[in-house]
Amino acid sequence: MRLFGPRRSLSRWLTAAVLLLGALTLAGAPAAQAAQPAQLAQPARSAQAVQAAPQADGTTTICGYTPVPTGWVIVSEQWSGCSGYGLFTIADASALTSVQACSNGPVPSGWVITAMQSGAGTCGSYPLYSLLKVTTQTVLQDCGQSPIPPGWVITAIQTVSPACGTYSTYTLVPLGDRTSVQACGNWPVPSGWVITATQNGAGCGNYPLYSLLKVTTQTTLQDCGQSALPSGWVITAIQTNSAACGTYGTYTIVQLSNQSSIQACGNSPVPTGWVITAMQNGAGCGNYPLYSLLKVTTQTTLQDCAQSAVPAGWVITAIQSNSSLCGSYGTYTIVKVTDQTSMQVCGPSTIPAGWVVSRQGSGAQCGVYVVYTITKSA
Repeated sequence: MRLFGPRRSLSRWLTAAVLLLGALTLAGAPAAQAAQPAQLAQPARSAQAVQAAPQADGTTTICGYTPVPTGWVIVSEQWSGCSGYGLFTIADASALTSVQACSNGPVPSGWVITAMQSGAGTCGSYPLYSLLKVTTQTVLQDCGQSPIPPGWVITAIQTVSPACGTYSTYTLVPLGDRTSVQACGNWPVPSGWVITATQNGAGCGNYPLYSLLKVTTQTTLQDCGQSALPSGWVITAIQTNSAACGTYGTYTIVQLSNQSSIQACGNSPVPTGWVITAMQNGAGCGNYPLYSLLKVTTQTTLQDCAQSAVPAGWVITAIQSNSSLCGSYGTYTIVKVTDQTSMQVCGPSTIPAGWVVSRQGSGAQCGVYVVYTITKSA
């Protein structure tokens, strides 16, 4: 009786092979398992390092390589934890109005630094900040490295400060409904305000003290030369080395409002839609010329000075060099493009869109410049 046929022999051989492969797999398992702890030892650099359950006092801990969540602050640090990255205790500041926080963490938006301690131990080698939330206060004192809240200005600087050390202590006030305020010159002048006077050695350390005025319904103002010119205003006179503004000088500025012509100093930007029609030197603008400005409204032909921008949709048709009106800049005759189909323009002129040069030559009307004959394309 045959105990083993060819099929049964093959079956036994396959069974032995499977058992052998299984033994090899088991033999290799310890090596694979030994590698696993090394992978787990790598710091998981993600927000998952925040503890899932806060502690009884509402704080929680994160590893030093984990970003501090928005609105939270670091209140203490242990640098021996998290594989040398440090273990930080953090607190949610959203329900607080004051807190002490380590300086290597973020200062939440809307908070200021009111004091700092070095070598407090709580934060390792970093200073410990006293933070205050800006709410309904009408005056604040914060440290010089602190962010300035929007809408607040610095009114005084204490350069040697027990609270803030070498950073100095700033006194801040909110602008609120004020229309005038005195503020230190180390902070940008708020938009819509101008400097009307400046004093040195007036409680701002090495910075000047500015008298600031809010631009509201005024149509004429006097401000200092370092002050930003409000939009829609021009400088009409300059008093150099003034008592109020010192070497910056005092500027008389005027709101354009309903004017169609005005005289403005050459350091004043020419408003959009206006052209320079004449200029004078030594006419109350210090080292700058005095420009006669004209607003472009319903005119179709104008004469303006060559340093003036040609309005969009206009072309230069004649040039008078060294004119009595514009001096060495010369005078341009400019024409508005309306229903013309053919025109002669001078070389400095921009060719309007939809027009082409059909001929070029010379002519007395353009002086040394080429004369282009342009035609409107179909």
